[in-house]
Amino acid sequence: MTLTLRRISLSLVLIVSLFSLGFRSHQQTNVEYVDISQEWDFGEEIRFQGAIQSPARITDSVLFIRPFGADTRLIDFETGPGGLINQTYSLSDSVLGAFTPVEYWYQVKLDTGEESSSPVYSFLYEDNRFNWQRMETDTFKLAWASGDLGFGQTLMNAAEDSLTTAQSILPVDSVSPLRIYAYPSASELQSAIKLASLPWAAGHANPDISVILISIAPGPDARAEMERQLPHEIMHILEYQVTGTSYNRVPKWLLEGLASFAELYPNPDYQRVLQNAVETESLVPMVVYCDSFPRDLSGAMLAYAQSSSFVRFLHQNYGSTGITSLLTQYKDGFGCEAGVQAALGTSLTEIEGRWQTETLGHDTKLAAWKKIRPYILLALIILVPVGLSFLPSRVNKQKNGNKSNVSP
Repeated sequence: MTLTLRRISLSLVLIVSLFSLGFRSHQQTNVEYVDISQEWDFGEEIRFQGAIQSPARITDSVLFIRPFGADTRLIDFETGPGGLINQTYSLSDSVLGAFTPVEYWYQVKLDTGEESSSPVYSFLYEDNRFNWQRMETDTFKLAWASGDLGFGQTLMNAAEDSLTTAQSILPVDSVSPLRIYAYPSASELQSAIKLASLPWAAGHANPDISVILISIAPGPDARAEMERQLPHEIMHILEYQVTGTSYNRVPKWLLEGLASFAELYPNPDYQRVLQNAVETESLVPMVVYCDSFPRDLSGAMLAYAQSSSFVRFLHQNYGSTGITSLLTQYKDGFGCEAGVQAALGTSLTEIEGRWQTETLGHDTKLAAWKKIRPYILLALIILVPVGLSFLPSRVNKQKNGNKSNVSP
């Protein structure tokens, strides 16, 4: 065989091999995923359904579930006749956050040794215990469980006003659309997000997924309550836009103080609580609120009241630029007190002293004196008698000494 014929033969073999590989590759992908769907009973289970149609027998099948921001979970299952999928995923042992986006997909292995993966499917794990009414714009997607269309429009108007106010304090863009769910009561909201330990909580934000939950029932006070809850939770979304994954490292007094400061209709109890704390000398140092707030209602109320007033003072003296700089320092890894020093050029203690004096009319020096005065009085009560008890013996010694110096 000549060299030319050998080359032709090799080329033909190569072409046939490529066609063969292409044919086998086509066979490998000839698995179809049909009528894939999911449904759930909120807080109980998710049911995955559909069918996997394959020219070869399926030997292994796996369901992958990936909730937003969480690890991927694997579930081995067996398909039914005709490749039917009917897989139940229990939520009793695996808590899935309300309104979390979830992705899932299938992977199968055939008796030929080939493997196939489905497209990635997704759904939003909504609380489907309620028949939500809906309204949306480019900026907001609203859902409310109680009330008519007029209630929904009032909610939309309040949301737009709240965003404008929050951005005037912290001028950053928000993620659109913001999803807002209005529950009829605080207890129903708390049951959705497992806040039974905080029975006083009326709203909640998941800033990483731009979801806001509030509890407002239709009625004459609904608009005022919207103007309290919505700006508070929207501010948390804006804070996340500045700090990103460092959000939970920001001091609690700044996160909640900014949110409370943004409220269009502030909690009327804040001023009363603050005044009482000043009069009873029970103000808490702001450094105590760096990591967390008390979980009991009275302790939490004081924490919110102080933080709101303190952040208002910061905004009045340093403006939105100073607030943004503070958040940026915490995003960059500074600690609670170090962040204040880096952003504002002074210590947390010094600013806190100014706030107490200028805003609360609280004389910190007098307060310090009042705190140590009982100890000084106690020391005097103990030490003065002891000192006086030494005087007679000292006088006697002095007299005896004088006598010894007199000549006979």
